[in-house]
Amino acid sequence: MDLLDVLVGTLAYTLERVSQELQKVYGVGAELKELQNSVLFIQGVLDDAQEREKTRNSVEPLLNEIREVAYRANDILDDVATEQQRQQLIKYAPVRNFVSPLNLKRLAFQRYVYDEIQSIEKELDKIARRCSIITTVLQPNGWQSTHISESTSVGPPCVLGRERDKQNIKKLLVPLQTDSTASVISILGMPGVGKTTLAQELFNDVTVMEHFELRLWVYVPHDFDLMKILRCMIESIDGFKCDLASLDTLQQEVRKKVSGRRYLLVLDDVWEESEEWERLKSFLYSADGGSKILVTTKREQVARFMAANSTPYHLEGLSMDDCWSLICQQVLSRNPSASFTHDFSQSDALRRCMGLPMAAKALGQRLAREADRSKWEAILTSQPWEFSGSGPSSNTMKPLSLSYQYLPHHLKPCSAYLSIIPKGWELETDLIIQLWMAQSFIRPRGTEEMEDVGSDYIDSLRRSSFLQYSHFDHKSRRQRYVMHDVFHEFVRHVAAEECSVMEPGTGLYLAHSERVRHLSVNYEELIRRVPSGGDMYEQVYKCKGLQSLLLIGNSTSRPTMVVRDDLAERLSSLRTLMLTNSCLTQLPESIGDLRHLRCLQLQNTDIKRLPDSVSRLYNLQTLGLRNCYHLKELPKDMSYLRNLRHLDLHLDGNSQGTNAGGKLRRMPPEIGLLTHLRTLSRFVVSKRRNCGLSQLKNLNDLCSELLIERLDLVSSREDAKNANLSSKEHIHRLELTWNYTIVTDASARKNILEYLKPHHGLKEIGVIGYGGTLLPTWMGDSSFNNLEKVWISKTYSCLNLPPLGQLPNLKYLLLKEMHGLTHLDCSFCGTNEIRFPKLEKLHLENMPELQEWLGADNCALPSLRELTIKDCLALQRLRHELPSLTKLVIEASPSFARLPYFPKLQSLEVKTNDDWIWRSWAALSSLTSLTLSGLTRADLPFEINSCHASIRRLEISYCSQLKFIPDGWLPPCLSSFVIRHCPMLQNLPAAGLTKLTMLEDLEIEECEQLEHLPVGLRNINSLAHLEISDCPGLSWLPSNGFPSKLQFLSISNCPELIQKLRDQGWLAADREYPQVWINGVHLVT
Repeated sequence: MDLLDVLVGTLAYTLERVSQELQKVYGVGAELKELQNSVLFIQGVLDDAQEREKTRNSVEPLLNEIREVAYRANDILDDVATEQQRQQLIKYAPVRNFVSPLNLKRLAFQRYVYDEIQSIEKELDKIARRCSIITTVLQPNGWQSTHISESTSVGPPCVLGRERDKQNIKKLLVPLQTDSTASVISILGMPGVGKTTLAQELFNDVTVMEHFELRLWVYVPHDFDLMKILRCMIESIDGFKCDLASLDTLQQEVRKKVSGRRYLLVLDDVWEESEEWERLKSFLYSADGGSKILVTTKREQVARFMAANSTPYHLEGLSMDDCWSLICQQVLSRNPSASFTHDFSQSDALRRCMGLPMAAKALGQRLAREADRSKWEAILTSQPWEFSGSGPSSNTMKPLSLSYQYLPHHLKPCSAYLSIIPKGWELETDLIIQLWMAQSFIRPRGTEEMEDVGSDYIDSLRRSSFLQYSHFDHKSRRQRYVMHDVFHEFVRHVAAEECSVMEPGTGLYLAHSERVRHLSVNYEELIRRVPSGGDMYEQVYKCKGLQSLLLIGNSTSRPTMVVRDDLAERLSSLRTLMLTNSCLTQLPESIGDLRHLRCLQLQNTDIKRLPDSVSRLYNLQTLGLRNCYHLKELPKDMSYLRNLRHLDLHLDGNSQGTNAGGKLRRMPPEIGLLTHLRTLSRFVVSKRRNCGLSQLKNLNDLCSELLIERLDLVSSREDAKNANLSSKEHIHRLELTWNYTIVTDASARKNILEYLKPHHGLKEIGVIGYGGTLLPTWMGDSSFNNLEKVWISKTYSCLNLPPLGQLPNLKYLLLKEMHGLTHLDCSFCGTNEIRFPKLEKLHLENMPELQEWLGADNCALPSLRELTIKDCLALQRLRHELPSLTKLVIEASPSFARLPYFPKLQSLEVKTNDDWIWRSWAALSSLTSLTLSGLTRADLPFEINSCHASIRRLEISYCSQLKFIPDGWLPPCLSSFVIRHCPMLQNLPAAGLTKLTMLEDLEIEECEQLEHLPVGLRNINSLAHLEISDCPGLSWLPSNGFPSKLQFLSISNCPELIQKLRDQGWLAADREYPQVWINGVHLVT
């Protein structure tokens, strides 16, 4: 019913918008008045039915009739509005570009509209009369509309009544006695009881934050996708997108990042027992003792499987008093002067909340929106929806029903619509809003933009638990959300008739296809199992009134996709068409006949050109071309799409100087006429007429990010000034790029860049390929007090830097491929009393002429935590103390005499063939993690061993000449030892390894000359994780085998060793260690 409610509201809104046109051009004045009256009456009936869901079954046939006529009427009125827009464009457009249709054609259209309006008016009039009779029977007093406040705010998350639970679990997370290995704690409870909220409260608790060095939160996919989980963990640690595609590489990276560090990992909403869990758990053992894994789940078997050595913590429902306190809190947050009688707390409503905070919050929010206190009793005693036996479990669904029932009316269709999104699929904020906009679910409030209202809707659904945070996508810089699986089941049940999903489980069959208006297709899986794509389209075409069609491929495998020529003819009512994650290369010309289309998403496809007919989609609001790397050009008449708000041309590779080389070479002419644009993620400058930089002049509503390419084609500073970047206050990320291979006058480039000064609210800026010798001083202007991230790359001629140290909130700085820069000195730091006060990460790469980094005492970079220096071959020394530095990465910088002392340095990664690392050894006494790579000597110096006592993790890799590691050289407190890609290594230090009483993780990879494992391997009692791969010469293992406490053993591409293990029975089903993987295959006990 909720989708129908919005549909009729849209009909009333559109009627009002085109009423003058209908009367003046189409001659339907009297019919229009009757039509408006009928629509208003039906709106009232629907408002009343919303409040009385128990009457739903009795009026269902009538609602279906209303639905069919309303959809038909909306299409006709949309046709009228579209024709009205087209006529205005004809009036102002050049004659050569726009040809008016023949008068006969226009007269035929007018007659068609006149006949349809008359027919619809008569049908709605009949329905209105029947509504009047039915509502009189059901409600002798007639219907009354309840006033609903427009605000969607629902107040902050609450943990009322959970203090005891919080303290109990906190004692498990932060025990008095530290465990030797990571341990698992599971929180078990029914949906809506507050498991995630409690876990979040613990995650952000001050004591917990101080206890754990790392805190990682992962929303677990329904199928426990290990690669996805690992990527989320890496992104949580690093703060930027992880692009690693190999499972082995991801495992190594996670193990490396958590090794020797105490962490808290929350795995939220785990659904199933999975072998992948054992694999994940095994290499998390290499972390610091006291690390914890907190699991939330609704299934007891999952809780016991994941926390096998502990009892699940059962989270019970809230008490009646706590439920009532939560309801009161929600009401008071909206109406501080409200008063209550305690009698309410004994009502049936509280018992129906079943102790679930989610249901109590929903009830409180519903009361808060009702201004008439006399109606509270009716709300508190009303019945939640009942579900048929074919629907989801009633015990689970009753509290969800209550939450849904008490949602504001405008949020119900928004949540119901999301049922067509595949379960577990992550959605970005912008995409959710654009999908809602296309269906007219969002209505502007006053002067607010639809996107801002939509963002408010999302926040409200999140607070009501219908949506939850998944993770922040660092590549797209957008928040991602996911609908909890149990909520997904619920809204799919609620919207079953109008919203449907075609997936392998359902095959090609769609029930009640004539009523389906919104459909998603798991395209890859369906085509893989049902190869005939034509059959799929024939089934889709049975949904003749379809408003949304989402054909969703897989972003990794990207199946082949073809759009049929007759799609526009057969599905002429489409408002949303999504064709994503596939090898789609073209669209048919007929796509321009989808006159109602508002949202066209082609993300991550191989599309090369869009048909020129796209310029006829006058209602188009969103054109999504994200990650379409093959796109060469856009339709030349796109300036006619005056309703376009989002043109997404973002390429994930275009960040921090890693331009991915998209093929788009120019923008369509006069794109500056699209003044409603809020998204224009890329702008490619061209010298063609009306395609230059000045087209940006009036696009002042642009938001989020803007990448301007080919600035080398800008011929004058007036063009740069006309871009008017300083007026674009909603742009938070700006990247300016030149083709650095094109030689132009350096002073001209400086003048152009000087006039590209952005608004002071900017947060991130990058300059790529700039050919001038000096960067503009505005880049170091302290008035840019929101600027947090700066990257400068491929500026080969630049001789100096602006005073970036004056930027008060700069946190990240990348300087790369600046071949003309020889010194970093005080001019770079600025003149402020404290320079670079907030800088946390500094990255210097491929700067072959950089010799010195100089600075006075007040250039000490007080907040710098991570420093990376790569391929700076001439850099001789660092003059700064860097008091907060904890991580240092140095690659290919052999001119160092030695490193200075960094008092808080914990992690050092070195790739060098020079001995300066050994000369610096005395200054590295605080290290806990050390990676040595690229060493060219045959052994390691024994004499420096005494400085290693603090190191917990050691990795030695890519040392092509290394043959021996001396006995006694390994740090005594080592918990993780990794050695890989050392082809000449002949043996491991047997005596040294057996003395490592804290070693938990040992990995050996690509050591071709290694022939045997240490004799005393079994005596390393602490060893829990052992991996050996690509060591073909390894053929001998100790006769007494592996350590008794070993939890995980993986051996790959070691044929002789594997055969030896089989022959000696170490791989038998009754072995004493549980998890064994041979060549990637898990051996089940």
